[in-house]
Amino acid sequence: MPAAPPEALADFSPLLSERHVALAVSGGSDSMALLRLSAQWASTHHPGLRLSVLTVDHGLRAAAAEEAATVGRWAEALGLPHHVLRWEGPKPESGIQARARAARYGLLTGWCRAEGAGLLLTGHTQDDQAETVLMRLSRTLSPESLSGIPRHGAWDGLPLFRPLLGATRADLRAHLTALGQAWVDDPSNIDPRFERVRVRTALATRDDTITRERLAALAEASARTATLLERCARSWISQHLQEDVAGLCHVPAEAFHVIPSALRQRILAHVIRHYSGGGQPEADEIRRVLGWLGAAPGQGAPRCTLGGALLGRRQKSFWITREPGRIDPTPLRVPDSGTILWDGRFRITAPPGAAVTPAATRPVPVAGDVPAPARRAYPHVELPPGAFGPVAVAFLPLACR
Repeated sequence: MPAAPPEALADFSPLLSERHVALAVSGGSDSMALLRLSAQWASTHHPGLRLSVLTVDHGLRAAAAEEAATVGRWAEALGLPHHVLRWEGPKPESGIQARARAARYGLLTGWCRAEGAGLLLTGHTQDDQAETVLMRLSRTLSPESLSGIPRHGAWDGLPLFRPLLGATRADLRAHLTALGQAWVDDPSNIDPRFERVRVRTALATRDDTITRERLAALAEASARTATLLERCARSWISQHLQEDVAGLCHVPAEAFHVIPSALRQRILAHVIRHYSGGGQPEADEIRRVLGWLGAAPGQGAPRCTLGGALLGRRQKSFWITREPGRIDPTPLRVPDSGTILWDGRFRITAPPGAAVTPAATRPVPVAGDVPAPARRAYPHVELPPGAFGPVAVAFLPLACR
């Protein structure tokens, strides 16, 4: 049986605009299919594309070094350079898979940045997608989480692409068999200590009501829902959020409370992230604050905090600003460029060496109806002795991001 062409198993068209991409290849069947299909596609459709093969040796198994060397020989047979990246240092005793994953992506993306590879390809399949969605179904119903593994993603700012996400592991193995290409079987893939292995086993023994294809379709539908919610949230923010140059925003209560709960949660999460200095609020905490905001007038405390942001209720609106006590009081010095981003909310231009701290007990006089906490969370700029020059403080509103 002849091997299928790459187009039958994956879409590599995003690679047409690239000059250098890296392939994460462990030696398992999925990543070896990625290696063979990428090389075959590039030779036909983008012969000038530079492909680099990367293998991470986590140092967790004695056989890992020899497996990496085997991948190197397979890559060399295709005329592709191979690099082994080693996870050095002590290894964790718990949460091994999660920490190994973080270490792996850190090594891979670090190599890509150092060597000028603009894209990292991984061999995730439809099977991986189904397993991921099933694991998350036991914990959450949020569309973002149930979107599973994105085809296009990023790690620490480096773009990731998963061209095999629509292919099944069985089809990829059949392709490798037709090519006469072997692969490595990692024993951790059948170790029941790991949740993914248990889920994989459960999927293989379930009846037809929950299938790999249904779970993958759920991921696609959830991704579309999440995208729509994101667009709606950004549109609502641009239309209704009233932001003040003093570093706070006002949200009209009536317009906010009439929209669906899922949209309110997303909007509030966006606002909290910006006004908390970049914190990521938990979903349960967001729901708690939404309950507080929806309480009848006179019920509950007039203010509450969440992740470094401070919220206050008024009769027809509520306001959100930075929680003053959560700002690092250590002076931040303006560099030689004369410009600095302070607390993720203000861009400050001042003579080099100027010290920026929260106003705290010396709130600056700002115009308008500004709550006292916002005044205390405003930046105070102190020039170094003998320095002179203009000082400009510019608030960066969320609605413009």
